[in-house]
Amino acid sequence: MNKKVRLSKILNIFLILSLMLSFVSCKKTQTYAEMLEQEKESIQKFLESGGRYTAAIPSDISQIAASGNRDEISSSVPFYELPNGVYMQVIDKGNGRKIKEGERVIFRFLRINLNTWSAYPYTIKMFDVNSGGTGNFYYTNVDDFYFDYSPNYSVSLSPYYTYGLGIEYPLPHLSDRAKVYCVIPSKVGFAESVSSVVPYLYYIEYSLSKQ
Repeated sequence: MNKKVRLSKILNIFLILSLMLSFVSCKKTQTYAEMLEQEKESIQKFLESGGRYTAAIPSDISQIAASGNRDEISSSVPFYELPNGVYMQVIDKGNGRKIKEGERVIFRFLRINLNTWSAYPYTIKMFDVNSGGTGNFYYTNVDDFYFDYSPNYSVSLSPYYTYGLGIEYPLPHLSDRAKVYCVIPSKVGFAESVSSVVPYLYYIEYSLSKQ
């Protein structure tokens, strides 16, 4: 066989294989709209599992219920609806000292990827050392994890803040030293989860001073 003909055939085979691989890759790649739909389904699945339920914030915020137990996600108190698809379940409403606009808030957190959880649901134990949440909760020094509180940020600004805006949404209803579980969609989540469209369940403790 002519060497040129043989080379041509080999190149054609490589071209066909490349096109096939490209097609498979495209088939596996989700569109942004599909990623948003997956996120919505993951959040909904979590909120409807294990007897959990949602509710609107009471007009009298003193009536907000708190579970009092950080170790388990409660089915006896609701996940309250907050702006932009954020939900909070209150564990501790805090010490009564309201956080004011512009004050620096330090926070500890653990979190779990809800897309991953939705694919293989399990009983979440956020503080399990082997399969619990990840975050800064066990760090000795968390001074670098803070935000200057403002109730007036626009959701469109969220990607420009390292920690997003969702973690701030519980604070108008709570006070210093509050503890919550929060479902936070990507659009108001940590900056690194915005483009990848990953929703998380967070456990968060807020403080105006070092803990």
